[in-house]
Amino acid sequence: MLRYETLLLGKTEMTEDDIAMLERSFDKMISDAKGKLSSFDKWGKYRLAFQVDKNTHGVYILIRYEIPLNSASTTIKQLDEFLKIKCDELVLRHVNKRLKENAPATYVKPEPLDVVRTGSVDAFIKDNKIDSLLNSVDAANDDDIVN
Repeated sequence: MLRYETLLLGKTEMTEDDIAMLERSFDKMISDAKGKLSSFDKWGKYRLAFQVDKNTHGVYILIRYEIPLNSASTTIKQLDEFLKIKCDELVLRHVNKRLKENAPATYVKPEPLDVVRTGSVDAFIKDNKIDSLLNSVDAANDDDIVN
């Protein structure tokens, strides 16, 4: 079995039904090829580094799966055609990548924009070790004060 992953960049207008349809479609195509869908992970909404089809934000989805060697080429082509033709209204970009055999099973993703961050400003300052920077700025401002 060969391990692959597909990273999708979807439009922010994607609904949960659209995402469920994508998952069902991937599962069916991979199952038909005698493969196995390992994970279907919706990362969330992110700001893009540059506009893609006039979109400044997008929804990322990471899909990992295993496909037998004898059907890998045709299955990847089918997935590619499915995303380009049937999902052109939902998916802005996608990339299919074959994973190395020793690649880790988990992937650390960045925090999306649509997740509410918790914590205080003080905790952020201490966690990022910028409290000494703020103290030096305060000290510099104290030197500027004329009595």
